[in-house]
Amino acid sequence: EGSHRVTISRPFLDLAVSVNKENGANVTVAPGDRINVAVAWQNNLPTAITDAVIVARLSGLEIDGEKVQTNDGFYRSSDNAVLWDKTTTNGGLSNLIPGSKGTVNFSFQMPASGILEALRNPKLIITVHASAKRFSEAGVPENLQATASQTIKVASNLQVTAEGHYYDNPFGSVGAMPPKTGQETTYAILFTITNTTNKIKGAKLTARLPAYVRSLGYIPPYEKISFNKIDGSLTWDIGDIESGVGVRGTPPRMAAVNLGLTPSTSQIGQTPAILENISLTGLDEATGAPSSVEAPDVTTNIQSDGSFSSSNATVVK
Repeated sequence: EGSHRVTISRPFLDLAVSVNKENGANVTVAPGDRINVAVAWQNNLPTAITDAVIVARLSGLEIDGEKVQTNDGFYRSSDNAVLWDKTTTNGGLSNLIPGSKGTVNFSFQMPASGILEALRNPKLIITVHASAKRFSEAGVPENLQATASQTIKVASNLQVTAEGHYYDNPFGSVGAMPPKTGQETTYAILFTITNTTNKIKGAKLTARLPAYVRSLGYIPPYEKISFNKIDGSLTWDIGDIESGVGVRGTPPRMAAVNLGLTPSTSQIGQTPAILENISLTGLDEATGAPSSVEAPDVTTNIQSDGSFSSSNATVVK
């Protein structure tokens, strides 16, 4: 049996990578976002270091090199890397005294949602490597190395639409068009959900029925849709939404509810809401971050119905 003491020293040059001013093991961004990267450095040695070089390489997702920008570095398209040295920084990295610190920066554009649709759980890794020289106590030059990395995960592009239908109502519409005061006109609200790259877990759609609207049923029957008559809320307990739903020819997740609107005389000449506060929430499985999206209120101006005329949008007496 024996023991040996091991001393862990700090790296000669501390490197810290932040993305859009966020630190941590993983950072989540949206497709198409502009990404601002800052690489902070600090000399931890009691002696000066010279001729420092910092290189940040991008791997994983393919980035458009024409959209990479840096004011104090040089983007090298041959290996998708950004480089900083004493030349690009006007001598800023030529001699780093003990305790000195600074930051170098660059930015780039994440691929758009359409480009990422075919991928699953996309991510991009930024690997930073630094090298420099110092002279030992014996006057012998030494080469120094340091590394750091940052993973960027891309959130799934979750989308929901809510469309009102009278002429294309799968339930069969009843009532006047345009809607008349004191008479009930029925509408179908069609929900369509699409999702791109990452699985969404525990998805739920919520909305609110105004006081002058009542629920009359929903399709398909296997979907878990409920109405609360006390507060007028609608809840669609969707569950998991797989990646790739509704993109590249795959069918979207869909459901329809049948609602009855009975307008008041105070709404004559108006386009009252049929369904409002429509929100879809869930958890992005790949990023671990909440995902949410909203849809505009559905009013009596149902432009999504192919046979509808805007002259029938407002309530009449």
